[in-house]
Order: sequence, then structure tokens, then C-alpha cells
Amino acid sequence: MLKEIIAVFQGALLWTIFQMRFRINEKKVVLVLVNHRKRLDYYALAHLEAFMKRKYTKEAVIVFSDKEVCSQIRKLKLSIPIRRCYWTEDKIKKLYRYYSFYKFSDKIVFTYTDYPEENQLGRLLRETSIGEEEAVCLGLYRLRRVPWICPDNDAANKN
Repeated sequence: MLKEIIAVFQGALLWTIFQMRFRINEKKVVLVLVNHRKRLDYYALAHLEAFMKRKYTKEAVIVFSDKEVCSQIRKLKLSIPIRRCYWTEDKIKKLYRYYSFYKFSDKIVFTYTDYPEENQLGRLLRETSIGEEEAVCLGLYRLRRVPWICPDNDAANKN
């Protein structure tokens, strides 16, 4: 229990530093790719612009722990201003513990599916028959529908 409390405080400190470094405000969204399911991360990147339109934001910061994500972002050729941030899995977990304790923003999303157990995205994938793309749009980004995009099917199928 004490370790979890310390992790929450460390996550709060990490978020404060992150906010100052990337000047996080109401015009930016933060997407944290945890790299547990590569297809899910791909769809999260592919539908990021639709999420940004829903939140009325102009920029995005993508946090990741796997270097392959940089090449995936370049392949998608998103038309929005994006900043990338490499963090270790430990830092991402601490930030998520803080976010789970105190939902400090609705403009930050994590692609965790099985951490913690009551995770909305994970429940949607386990308890319904929808695919990963629909789960990202409806469960992660809470869009009203799945927007049509012309994804690079080869890139999605490789992961």
C-alpha cells in the first residue's frame, strides 16, 4: 500500500514536470501508448485527429516506451502538430497510477487494456465482440461513431 502511495506522488511529480516541458494546456491532448497491443496503438494513432476534433485541440503529445512508435508515426503522416516523448514503462505506470487516483484531465488517454482490471478499454474488448478499431474509437476516445479513414492495412496487419 505504501508503494502505491509513493507511486502516486511520483506520478504527480512526473505530470508536473511533463506539463512544464511540453506546455500542456487545454489546446493539447496527450496520448500514452503502452505498447501492450501494437494494433491497438496503431488505431489509437490513426484516429487521434478525430479525438482532437472532439476535444477542440490543435496539438498532440505522444508518450511511448517503444522506439518503433516513431517509425509508425512517420508512416501515418498525420497532418496535425505532434511532439513525441520517450519514457520508460516505469514512468508511464507511475503517471497512470496518479491518473487513476486523480483524473486531472480528460485530454489524456492511455492504451492500457488490463491494468487496472476495471479498465474501460479492456472491459470493452473482453465483454463485447467489437474489434480493436471500434474499441479505440468508442471506448478510448469516446467518439460517437467510428470515423472512416483509409488506413494503411499493411501497417495494421504487420503489428
